[in-house]
Amino acid sequence: MLRIIILTIILLAGISASRPQHKPVSKTITMKGMKFVPSKIEVSIGDTVIWMNESGGGHNVVANDGSFKSNMLEKGQYYALVFTKTGAYKYYCQPHRIMGMKGLVEVKE
Repeated sequence: MLRIIILTIILLAGISASRPQHKPVSKTITMKGMKFVPSKIEVSIGDTVIWMNESGGGHNVVANDGSFKSNMLEKGQYYALVFTKTGAYKYYCQPHRIMGMKGLVEVKE
């Protein structure tokens, strides 16, 4: 009986050790004109999303639920955020929200 328990523990340890671990990555969303490109993105927990302003004028990134908000970004500036919880995070550019400048980050496990 003890032999079976020991073999089970060794087997389970081998299975958990062989599971691939997610290596965090960075994904970039650019601000071009009055759009976020891409407007929808999927990431995993621990990944970083970088919003880069590639156009003139000020843009920012504001979560609909208030969970994050960047400063105003001028051309060449960026805002980076590491996502630590699963969910669908809708966001927009505050000065250009009425023009439809919005996006979605979906965070999966």
